[in-house]
Amino acid sequence: MSAEVLSTLMARSVALTPKADKTPKKVTYKVFWKTTAFWTEAHIADYHKEAPEIAERLIVEKYWAKDGDIKGNKFTCEDFALRLLCEFASKRGLPVKLKTGVRTYRNMENYTAAEHDRYVSHMYGFCEMVMLTYGAPDMQRVGVNTTSIETAEALLPGDILAQALDRPKDIAHHIQIAIAVSDSKIEIRQGNTGGISVRPFTTVQKWFGSNMADPQNSGYAGMPIEKGNYTKSGIGWTYRNESTGSMAEDFLKKFLFYRWNFLEFNK
Repeated sequence: MSAEVLSTLMARSVALTPKADKTPKKVTYKVFWKTTAFWTEAHIADYHKEAPEIAERLIVEKYWAKDGDIKGNKFTCEDFALRLLCEFASKRGLPVKLKTGVRTYRNMENYTAAEHDRYVSHMYGFCEMVMLTYGAPDMQRVGVNTTSIETAEALLPGDILAQALDRPKDIAHHIQIAIAVSDSKIEIRQGNTGGISVRPFTTVQKWFGSNMADPQNSGYAGMPIEKGNYTKSGIGWTYRNESTGSMAEDFLKKFLFYRWNFLEFNK
């Protein structure tokens, strides 16, 4: 870890004390992965280049579950976007900082037992921790988690499509990730939600110990990653979900577009 990275981490983690106080202060970190570098324009370009490959790997990846079964990845829509980001960042020692209505999460942060003991100190543990409270509307924390993109044509692989313009106050409720973009076609990948994921149904489920938002819970609502595309036509962008076969004309008009606020993650 460079002196620059270390000094930045310490500056935001240690409460300043009076100069006269010479008593050593102990800081304990929860380290999901070490921050060894900061985001640069070169890293951002690499993210856009590698996002499609990461997405395809997550589709076919298998793992051993706790019960001994071999399973494939399942994600809700925003959880898939989070995992893709963290797959890239963790392998390069780059920081991730994400804010929800609960708190701000970092890949290296001050340790507290209540916040951290149920999560293993690696990328998967960080994802599970953030996924518990990070929702589609958190993609709209512009200037914090994301930056806005004005048009679909400006999207790059790894960017975020947020379905929001069909809801009151334009609050996002579904997330897709761009994989390939041209003037006439946009390919996406997405997680999805199985079952009814609105209140009061989710509240009742929690009473019985089932949490659709918690990847560690058997009631997690994530679904296998789906493939889809938008094709430009005379009436807008026609959407086709290649996994389910469903289609919708002029569907992209319901979406807002975002990019991860990479440089903010450094702060």
